[in-house]
Amino acid sequence: MGARTANAGPFTPAQATLILIAVTFVLRAIGAASIGWGTGEAYYLASARVPALSYFDQPPLSLWTIWATLTLTGSENVLVIRLPFIAMFAVSTWLVYLIGKRLHSPLGGFYAALIVNACVLFSLSIGSWTQPDAPMLLFWLATVLVLVDIFFGKGGARPYRSWALAGALLGLTFLSKYHAAFLVAGTGLFILLNRDARRWLFHPAPYLAVLIALVIFSPVIIWNAQNGWASFGFQGGRALAEQDLHWDRLLRMIWGQLLYMVPWLALPALVVGARAVFAGPQGRYPGDTPAGAAALMSYIGWPPVLFFTIVALWSDTQFHFHWQAPGYLMLFILMGAWAANREGRGVRFWLYGSALLTFVILALLISHAATGWGRHVVPGDWEDPTALQLPWTELGEELEAYGAFEAPKTFVGAINWIDCGYVDTQVGGRVPFLCMGTDIRNLGFTADPEALIGWDAYVVARTGRPDALVEHYGDAFEGMEHVGTVSVARGGVAEIDDIQVFRATGFLGAP
Repeated sequence: MGARTANAGPFTPAQATLILIAVTFVLRAIGAASIGWGTGEAYYLASARVPALSYFDQPPLSLWTIWATLTLTGSENVLVIRLPFIAMFAVSTWLVYLIGKRLHSPLGGFYAALIVNACVLFSLSIGSWTQPDAPMLLFWLATVLVLVDIFFGKGGARPYRSWALAGALLGLTFLSKYHAAFLVAGTGLFILLNRDARRWLFHPAPYLAVLIALVIFSPVIIWNAQNGWASFGFQGGRALAEQDLHWDRLLRMIWGQLLYMVPWLALPALVVGARAVFAGPQGRYPGDTPAGAAALMSYIGWPPVLFFTIVALWSDTQFHFHWQAPGYLMLFILMGAWAANREGRGVRFWLYGSALLTFVILALLISHAATGWGRHVVPGDWEDPTALQLPWTELGEELEAYGAFEAPKTFVGAINWIDCGYVDTQVGGRVPFLCMGTDIRNLGFTADPEALIGWDAYVVARTGRPDALVEHYGDAFEGMEHVGTVSVARGGVAEIDDIQVFRATGFLGAP
């Protein structure tokens, strides 16, 4: 039985994909309800409270989604806010299946969907949390599906309608994350190199698509023009921040992305992607894909993988191993076709085994993040990264006990964008919230310090030296005193024990 007619066990590939979507949706919902906000999520939640045309770190679509969810539901429950993003990834999984089916076979589409869900990064962070990657990948995939129809299907017969749709979806991709530039670059490269696609260079429809995308993206341009091109400068500066070469950072980026993508999936995907490049712009790889289809996927996939890997050599990209995600997504779709071409017991063992292993890893990780059971299995004073997912409920209770949410002309403040995100989840918009310090990012646009002059405040900061913080920020108030230390516990163990609370009077203005 050929790959084009093969089933996935007792189910057709379409049925198997829908079952995969349903099961993973439920599992992600359970996981999302079990753990608190991560660092980025808490920060995005704080930023989204004030709707804007765009934002400092990212284009606005993910934050608009958070704002709309807050407004429509009136709830700040972590699962409620995460559900739209979980739903986006469910749709993305179906789009992966459709692209794989169009390029190769229904079985190739199912295998691609299974591979994406077997990847730790896609399954956990992108598939479950309030990150800009969820809408970005959704509209990225939708754009690719339309492009596949234009280049290899019937879309080219109705050029203006097809390209206009591609432009609208591309605009939404840009409205989600600046990564959309790689989608444009890869598609442009394919049009230049593939002789059948080259005709689009001389047709008005693709240029109409670019114009539509720019119109949809225009809120980001307008916001940046009004704010000194802050977002473009910030993101561009991250890529060009330093001049010295740091080979250790490059190695960290290489092993980090392989770990996030799962090595036994990422490495074969890179090999498949390389073979697609060597097959050429007209090549068929695997053999029964349309001529040039593998080239399109590899031309879109490779640039973000290479760029964000190489840039780590001279810029401190820290632990942003997810930046290559859309590139790997394209290569995973190619690998689904490759796997379907080699359908057999070994391939099935590898793919289903990978999915099962990822489920076990994530189940252990999330259950530990929720309960802290690992502390009892491996006792000792070790730093636990899952403590970043703990809700600062104890802080909210402490602030309530101080009367911070009832006192007239009183706001809550915090220092730096990370602490500000976590503190904001406990303030929940009940009183004005002011983020202070030198690195506050978008939270510098959400409150006007001048409007709070003369107010009293409760200031929260993570520090082991409360006296030093009073010395540094005391000039911003008429008076400031340390009133308490808050610990955040899990399973009877204090995971965070340095949250300091200060009472301040007479705000004089931002320090």
